[in-house]
Amino acid sequence: MKSRAEIDFVIMWVNGNDPIWKEKKQRYLPNAQQDDREIRYRDWGLLRYWFRAVEQCAPWVRRIYFISDGQKPAWLNEEHPQLRITDHRDFIPLNYLPTFSANPIELNLHRLPELAEQFVFFNDDMFLLQPVRPEDFFVHGLPVDDAVLSPIMLTKKQDIGNIVANDMAVINTYFDKRNVIKQAPGKWMNPRYGQKLLRTLCLMPWRHFAGFYNDHLPQPFLKQTFCEIWHQEADLLEEVCTHRFRDYQRDVNQWLMRYWQFGKNCFIPGSPYRGKDLNVLSEETVPHILKRKTRMICINDSDEISDFAKVRENVEHAFQQIFPERSRFEKEEKRETGGHV
Repeated sequence: MKSRAEIDFVIMWVNGNDPIWKEKKQRYLPNAQQDDREIRYRDWGLLRYWFRAVEQCAPWVRRIYFISDGQKPAWLNEEHPQLRITDHRDFIPLNYLPTFSANPIELNLHRLPELAEQFVFFNDDMFLLQPVRPEDFFVHGLPVDDAVLSPIMLTKKQDIGNIVANDMAVINTYFDKRNVIKQAPGKWMNPRYGQKLLRTLCLMPWRHFAGFYNDHLPQPFLKQTFCEIWHQEADLLEEVCTHRFRDYQRDVNQWLMRYWQFGKNCFIPGSPYRGKDLNVLSEETVPHILKRKTRMICINDSDEISDFAKVRENVEHAFQQIFPERSRFEKEEKRETGGHV
């Protein structure tokens, strides 16, 4: 019997409150016109619950790559055998550093030392809520994903939709939509997509890929996908990696890799309802966490928060309710001994 392939988890994290990191960022900021909003770097203090969730819900994971710019929380157990604390310098070419944009970090994930061919990428706002199996992410060596067509919506100049449009320009250069779908129609017209299949049906008359529905959930990738795109589009990716801050007009991001897997029909159809993408200000967010309504969740930050401390407290309390036990990824708390003074 063939053994199951190993799967790694990868998570990026930044402590936007770190004065040393803030001073370094400020040195490069005066010459940058890109996105430097607070929500790009704001830490919600929920990282320990991410590790607790992984320990409880995905004990089968081989390694966890914890990526940061030389930062790590004081409570993190660096001796945990599954943990690989990874600095940007450990895998990103030095001429791209320092970077304050997620895009150069994400585009170089395939360079992580000894990374498994199959890995799942997490932003630090993505959490597991229920037990998951390897088959929730990979089946027969292929990523489990939902290839649902969806138009790109632009609401302002500094909008992620601009980056997605750049991703799609690359995809339509290499892949013919009609041929791709014709080669594997069952992957594109799959009942697992539920009502979201209507999006694909509405966009079928157009010759090119208009865009894809993005789940904002933990994303399964094949390392070879990154290698292929770097081989085909090295100049483009190198240009993006030189942008120290997010550039909405010129960047591509890691969704390009996801879309490339679609273009090659290198995926197994999965349900888009396996997780939920929520705004942190939504009244649904805290109850969703407490009731563990889905296997995964993404909690999106917002520019409209007026009382950050209160919102943060509510979300943290919800996670504490469902993951109250310290994980082995956390150092044991030191307790004071001795008498009273």
